[in-house]
Amino acid sequence: MVQRISTATRYAQLVADMQMNQFNYNKLTAQLSSGKKLTSISDDPIASVNVLNTNRQLGRIETYQENVGLATSELSALDDYMELARGYLQTAWDKAVQANNLTYNGDSLKAIKTEIDEITKTMVDLANSEYDDNYIFAGANTKLVPYELGEDGYITYHGTKMDNPDYIRQTEVADGVFEVINTTGDRVFGYFTQEEVSRDSNGEIVTLNPDDNKYYYEDGTECTDTNITTQMEDKAVGVMGALRQLSNGLEKMINGNTSEGYDEIHATLDMFADAHTNILNQQTKFGGVYNRMEMTTSTLETTGDNLTSYLTDLNSIDYPSAITQWLNAQYAYQASLQVAASSMNMSLLNYL
Repeated sequence: MVQRISTATRYAQLVADMQMNQFNYNKLTAQLSSGKKLTSISDDPIASVNVLNTNRQLGRIETYQENVGLATSELSALDDYMELARGYLQTAWDKAVQANNLTYNGDSLKAIKTEIDEITKTMVDLANSEYDDNYIFAGANTKLVPYELGEDGYITYHGTKMDNPDYIRQTEVADGVFEVINTTGDRVFGYFTQEEVSRDSNGEIVTLNPDDNKYYYEDGTECTDTNITTQMEDKAVGVMGALRQLSNGLEKMINGNTSEGYDEIHATLDMFADAHTNILNQQTKFGGVYNRMEMTTSTLETTGDNLTSYLTDLNSIDYPSAITQWLNAQYAYQASLQVAASSMNMSLLNYL
């Protein structure tokens, strides 16, 4: 039996063909106007997923680049401040060497003390430096002024201490890769303050263990001496401690206590040497971090360029080819319109 194709079926097919040609024409027009192959996920689902994944990777790279940029700027400032600190430290060290010469008279010692006291104030200001509205040497407490120079001469550190692991601030520079970008003031500059110290009858320092309520020496040996005395004593650490001890020693020599003052001044020579080495080590450490950041910057730029090129290959159109396809689609659409118009104007009379 021969199946008859009805007029309605033929019209439906004509309309479907016309709509398909219109869809292709509109799709190619949108691609030409946007310059992109993919104007919707349905154009190419696999390529669209790759585009989305690549854009997500590029977004992460942009975030990492911002992190690295901020971190390298802060590390550069950190290094500048530590370099200034080393310069002031060296000047104070030279003054300590001069004061260690017992041929200096009272006026000369007073002049040295005045200069040391000014360097101390400058060093405290330097340790309280800010970067991007954060105190750079405060550890994790970046909104708290790290150092306080009291009227009594004590230099107190209020930031996060170096023995507290929570002092760390770090930034993510790649997937799962973090870099520590800060240090603490007490690690770089030290301090000069008072603390409670216990000593045995021979003057050896002992520490009370709260677990068994017994005293122990620094080497871990138990102290059996029953004559333990506890009192507040000055503790000088780092360049801050060396500066204040040097000033105090000079004060004693100026006031006639030559022997004790000289001993204090002489002791600062090693303190300045150790402080200088410590700051230099910190500079070296963060210089390494800075170099890694620069290499990371180069890696991120290369990766970003490669992903951008890949994204271009995925999504950018070839204009000569696209224009040819667009013209063909235009002709096909116009032809389907003409065929549909001609066919739909025919009636039964055309067949009689």
